Amino acid sequence: MITDIDENILKIIKNAVVTVPGVASFADYHNTTTPSVGNDNLATLDIDKSIELLTAEVSRFKIHVILISGINIKDVINEIQIRVKYELEKSNKFTNKYLVDVIVEGITNN
Repeated sequence: MITDIDENILKIIKNAVVTVPGVASFADYHNTTTPSVGNDNLATLDIDKSIELLTAEVSRFKIHVILISGINIKDVINEIQIRVKYELEKSNKFTNKYLVDVIVEGITNN
């Protein structure tokens, strides 16, 4: 895992994800190893804590989110992947390829 992600890329990812209906917040993937942690402790506004760059060569990102209860999880994950991939490729004038994994860390009633 690579820890330094360009600020512009983080901003593009954040702007793409927050517009997807059904996303409650980003999730702090550092807290997911503790089984007793609830959704309140997972939610974060700090995008640095919710995105992992897995490989720089292919630009593969893993985005951790918390979703709203009652939504179609598969549809929301698919929409996040499509929007993030499109926005990143558009920002690089479609010269780079991106892979986007979405990890649902929790479901909230909010």
